[in-house]
Amino acid sequence: MSERIGIDTNVLLRIAIPDDVRQVDALRRLLDRLGTDDILFVNVSVILEANWVLNRKYRYPKDRILDFIQAILERREFEVAAYEAVGNAVHFCRMFNVDFADALLSEMNRIDGCSTTMTFDKKAASRVPGMELLA
Repeated sequence: MSERIGIDTNVLLRIAIPDDVRQVDALRRLLDRLGTDDILFVNVSVILEANWVLNRKYRYPKDRILDFIQAILERREFEVAAYEAVGNAVHFCRMFNVDFADALLSEMNRIDGCSTTMTFDKKAASRVPGMELLA
């Protein structure tokens, strides 16, 4: 029987930032023990927090962060919540140079049936597909 294991942001970040040998080893052991049908579940909040930490704390350039998120989407052992929205948000960030969180919010709303996402953020409204300026 397959196992589905949720992970916290700090676990996911050890892939991008292998700065704690003990934690990296623990993650490696976890990955090694996964069966062929076992997965690590990555919640949307984990993706958003990882984006924020890599940007704000580690000063990763946007393209490197997007590459990291794309790599997580493509790995067999990870199941990313709102997979389609996350993938589309990565694409929009590359195409339109928009904020990842704004792009993800707009895409999640679109997939959930919203005709638009209203915002007071002029920049987001002018660049993020599906966002509209409220005032």
